[in-house]
Amino acid sequence: MISARAKVNVAAAAIAAAAATLYRFSPQEYSFYPRCPFFVLTHHYCPGCGATRATAELLHGHFAAALHFNAAVTMLLPFAIAYLAFIYWTALRHNRIAWPSVPSWSLNFAVLLLVIFGFARMFTPGTL
Repeated sequence: MISARAKVNVAAAAIAAAAATLYRFSPQEYSFYPRCPFFVLTHHYCPGCGATRATAELLHGHFAAALHFNAAVTMLLPFAIAYLAFIYWTALRHNRIAWPSVPSWSLNFAVLLLVIFGFARMFTPGTL
């Protein structure tokens, strides 16, 4: 059986490899990144459209450009990184994967904000 430490180390290595690929091969210059199926079908932006480009810009330190591509991802990425870092640290210290408990109201609030953001993106093309 594979230990929790090994699992999180493999996941961390995969995330680091993905970040290195995204840093080296910009989505604006290379076309091998997948296109959003929602945008291809409807020609409207979904809440995740521009997430890859925003993450690439954040890796290069261009915060304003990242906000232009996807404001929600730009603002939520630090929280996702902190959440994953907590899981990683717990797995390394205790050799078990423990998912941090998050209050249900905060998850409901985050989902509500993403839905509002999604509708705002669909009806205001070229912004957010």
